[in-house]
Amino acid sequence: MSGAWRALVVVWLMLWAGLAGAASPLFLWELRDGAGGLRAWLYGTIHVCDVACFPLPAPVRGALAQADSLALELDLEDPAVMRRLGEAAMLPVGMQLDTQLPAALRPRLVLASTRMGLPPEMVQRLQPWMASTLLTIRVAEMVGFRTDQGVDLWLARQARTQGKPLWALETVERQIEAMAGGGDAAQVASLTEVIELIESGEARVYFQRMLDAWRYGDVAALDVLLREEMSSAAMAPLFEEMLDRRNREMADTLLRRLEGGGRPFVAVGAGHFGGPAGLLAELTRRGYTLKQVEASAAGD
Repeated sequence: MSGAWRALVVVWLMLWAGLAGAASPLFLWELRDGAGGLRAWLYGTIHVCDVACFPLPAPVRGALAQADSLALELDLEDPAVMRRLGEAAMLPVGMQLDTQLPAALRPRLVLASTRMGLPPEMVQRLQPWMASTLLTIRVAEMVGFRTDQGVDLWLARQARTQGKPLWALETVERQIEAMAGGGDAAQVASLTEVIELIESGEARVYFQRMLDAWRYGDVAALDVLLREEMSSAAMAPLFEEMLDRRNREMADTLLRRLEGGGRPFVAVGAGHFGGPAGLLAELTRRGYTLKQVEASAAGD
């Protein structure tokens, strides 16, 4: 090995060792009031994940253990919630999804659905927002990211094991309203983006980049992936409904809960955290301080 190559290897090893040994931020924040009191933990979750997501870092597990309850957007293991989502997902009898789509998008939807193992005739019965959701889940599964490995699901089961009460930050009706919001053009644009992700063959890279941003607590990077790389200008009204407006409402619900005491662990999709309308900014505007938690140098 030449002297130059040996030097490069030594530098690389030193850099790697420094990165491996350094504390790194997590997608976890402590929420403190104006007096500095710890009121809650906020954790950004990934709804689809792979085995590399687990075990969750020790500070996350420790915060959940110290909390007196777990707050989720919705409890997706509640049969009533799942039943209502299933009912709302269907178009009225006799209506087809194609009637709401531009003619050029219809054959692309058939090809994308078939490629994802979904019968096109079944997809035709779905509301646009559910077709987008189902295709997103299927393409994630195709590249190794599954809902049964979602972080929210793990947290809910862990909380139940620990005997902690679960409560929802919103109702199922509100979430349905948000997913179906933004107007027809935004709904079509959202479905188009998912179809293009399937057509491009870049889903694995996209989901891995999202997972990396989440794993390293990089709010800005995840926000860019969500709002810029997986969206178009036509989707702006949908993002206002799906993220911005719900952020304000979930902050309202959380702060009302805090008025009654308690110290909850709040788990919300990581896409809700970033930007000027994100949960972090919203809670800061309301007088709270948020401190990002770091993993230890030992890799916890």
